[in-house]
Amino acid sequence: MQSGHKRSAFWIALFVLSASSLALPFLLVHDPPLLDYPNHLARTFILSHLHDPAYKFSAYYQADWKPYPYVLWDILMVALQHVLPVEAAGKLLLILTTALLPVAVAWFLWQVNRTEVKLSLLACALSYSPLFLWGLEPFHLSMGLSFLMAGTWFWYRRKPTVVRAVLFFVLTFATYLTHLLGFAIAVLILVLFELTRFNWRDWLRLACFLAPELLLSVWAHPGLEGHDAMVWQPIMERLGLLRIYLNYGYNTNLDRCVLGGLALCPLVAIAGNRELRVNWRWLVVALGILGLFLLLPHVVGASYLVNVRLLPPLYFVSLAVLRIGRRANWIAVLAVALTALRVFDVATGFRNEAQANAVMDRGIDQIPRNVRLFGVLDDNEGPDPYDHGFGHYWDYAVIRRGAITGDLFDIAGQTPMRIIYEPYNYDFEDQPDDWKIIEESYDYIWCYYDKSDQGKISTFADKVFEDGPLTIYRVRER
Repeated sequence: MQSGHKRSAFWIALFVLSASSLALPFLLVHDPPLLDYPNHLARTFILSHLHDPAYKFSAYYQADWKPYPYVLWDILMVALQHVLPVEAAGKLLLILTTALLPVAVAWFLWQVNRTEVKLSLLACALSYSPLFLWGLEPFHLSMGLSFLMAGTWFWYRRKPTVVRAVLFFVLTFATYLTHLLGFAIAVLILVLFELTRFNWRDWLRLACFLAPELLLSVWAHPGLEGHDAMVWQPIMERLGLLRIYLNYGYNTNLDRCVLGGLALCPLVAIAGNRELRVNWRWLVVALGILGLFLLLPHVVGASYLVNVRLLPPLYFVSLAVLRIGRRANWIAVLAVALTALRVFDVATGFRNEAQANAVMDRGIDQIPRNVRLFGVLDDNEGPDPYDHGFGHYWDYAVIRRGAITGDLFDIAGQTPMRIIYEPYNYDFEDQPDDWKIIEESYDYIWCYYDKSDQGKISTFADKVFEDGPLTIYRVRER
């Protein structure tokens, strides 16, 4: 008995150490170089200082706090800013979000595949998904909550009590408020599983729990104004994403090592294993998620990477399919090594990106307070999305200098902040074409990696800062 307790304590300590190590990259840099992250951060800063007389935000933005299925990230950030500066609050929430996913997967496996709960260590290795590194933090948070929600459903179903029912409802509502796709994924997992067994009482109870959130999502109609605008990928490109989204990082050689280690896991689990057992219900769920990934469009209205967001849950649900006995120990050890590689890769990548972003930090320091700032960017710098970390970095000017910009995400039914003036904006992949409106609407222009438009800008603005790829112009007084 004591030996068993010692072994359990060892694996728990190993899990805690692996999950905690995911915080390391964020502790090594001041600003995590995640593509959309500065935009989310700036929005929550405005919401927290909307009526602060030190800023002019109230003349350009307004709050729109409603039960939209994307607001929990903003709620948490605004709450944290009562005790922490916004950038420290953001890093804390990033750390908690990253660590929550493996904890949630462990809870899920404890309920549905308890003998193989050690496989949850693989969630540590997969927590730095490309979606997270591209700055889709609210969705990443929803992934953790969705697996907490799924695990809690099975915990409740095993022994229905009022306490368990309340906890499941709270997690269900929190998942909905975090991200609609994360909530939809949790619903998909539970519905597919329940369809593998006929129990009308469980179907009815689950429907009652999910009905309020489903009705709210219909009311919110989030980001579906352009629902007729859909983009599908070729089937071979979709199949290629199954591999890419397992190990896509900053270093190609490390990516290959991680991919090789992940490919070794099913071989260790299956080859010649007499203890191997298959849970056919969870196999049906995993195949259902895979089928939906192959069918869904890549873009729906204002939502992009729609089908790709099914890949993280596909990988984690697959951990419930097999019972592999003692070989789970070997996979757990391999998962720890893969986590160490991923932490090293992301930490090194963050440090390198932080050095490259130093020029933008210097540029932001040159911008006066409370000015209207327009950004011109060349989005063709490189094929890798990690090469485009500059895309929203200039939104830090909102936080540090109180700048006004129309670049911030304002999606009806999603974000709780509305832009109430009519800024001139342009598509991220295009170049601005109405320079007269820009001249009349803005005070400063942020020009990054863009050389073709500098001649036009010089006709109505003066260069006040130039360093490497960044040039900042001050619009002449009119």
